[in-house]
Amino acid sequence: MLRTRLTSGAQPEPVVADTAASLAALGHKVTLLAWDRDSDSDNESQAEWGRIIRYRRACPLNAPLAFARELPRFWCWCLRQMLTLRGDLVIHAHDLDTLPLGLFTARLLRSPLVYDCHENYPALVEGAVSHRATLRLHRLEARLLRHCDGVLAAGPQGFARLTAMRREGRGAPFSAPLEEALAVLQLPQSELVRDGVALVGNLKRLEDYPAAAVAARKPGKQLKIIYIGVLEKRPSRGILETALAVEGLRDVEFQIGGFGTLVPQLERLCQRLRNTCYLGPVPPDDIAWLTLEADAVLMALDPANLNSRLSAPNKLFEAMCAGVPVITCRELLMGHFVTDEGIGATFAWGDWRALRRSARELRDSPAERSAMGRRGRALAESGFHWGAAAERLARLYDSVLKR
Repeated sequence: MLRTRLTSGAQPEPVVADTAASLAALGHKVTLLAWDRDSDSDNESQAEWGRIIRYRRACPLNAPLAFARELPRFWCWCLRQMLTLRGDLVIHAHDLDTLPLGLFTARLLRSPLVYDCHENYPALVEGAVSHRATLRLHRLEARLLRHCDGVLAAGPQGFARLTAMRREGRGAPFSAPLEEALAVLQLPQSELVRDGVALVGNLKRLEDYPAAAVAARKPGKQLKIIYIGVLEKRPSRGILETALAVEGLRDVEFQIGGFGTLVPQLERLCQRLRNTCYLGPVPPDDIAWLTLEADAVLMALDPANLNSRLSAPNKLFEAMCAGVPVITCRELLMGHFVTDEGIGATFAWGDWRALRRSARELRDSPAERSAMGRRGRALAESGFHWGAAAERLARLYDSVLKR
């Protein structure tokens, strides 16, 4: 597996770790070659599912020029590492920034290639590069997709986009429309592997959110809102704005966990706010119990960002598995889903007074909060959980290895 980033503690993100664990459970020997961009962890460590070998060169997440300069060195390092591995290899490339290397190595070693697409990468870098450059990246991705033996999509928008690109090549749309992404959310599980593309996404393991712990929740008159994730200025997640919006609300607490360039400003703000506290970086293993102890999960995203507008992020599925409501923006794919399924509250991005009203209404309606949480948990159990995703992953790998 190839990945250009790690999360807190130089560990893989939850979806990467879950994918690796599921592949190990199928009998595969998994090695993750990953870029430790903080350059402050061990060169190599052992996980329950296999080995993590780290490329240790500092590079901030929001420094595209520095990243572009260092990326060829990372590719060369990965190639040297892969040439030392023994046995039959499957090259599993995470995101477009490792796909060219993955294809080169797959051809060199005559190995199968799986492309794990976490997001619309051309849309991700739009703004950091010109629009013409993003279109070139889109066409490059479409061309490389033709040579992949299997593709994993991280969300409904990605599934719709990637299946179209497999069929239509460079003529496929830059992004799937919101209506197509919503339609994917309604598809039966059997149809979520199609045209060599499998929907995996950010689904969570139900066993990390025990049904007994969910059932034991007793919503009270207080409201604890939680956000754990990336803390960057762009794309905005409305973290600072939310902290200011809920300030002074009786019996409302906003807990924030994570890491990123926004942390210094957030820490200064928390020093003068009474309703908000910063938990610091949160290890992935702690996210489930912290979410189970919360009363609502915040996932506000700026809809001006294409990936944000059409994403189905970790926070949505963490909240569903934990049986707690989601607070999000109505313009998002996630916002439409939350409204349609009755599993949370929505507000218009930028209307922070509406967010404050939503927090107050959730605080004052513990019974409705509980009903929203039950509906979310029922959805999670119906198929929006990692067990279902792992079955699709197994089906895809089975087809790849039979080629």
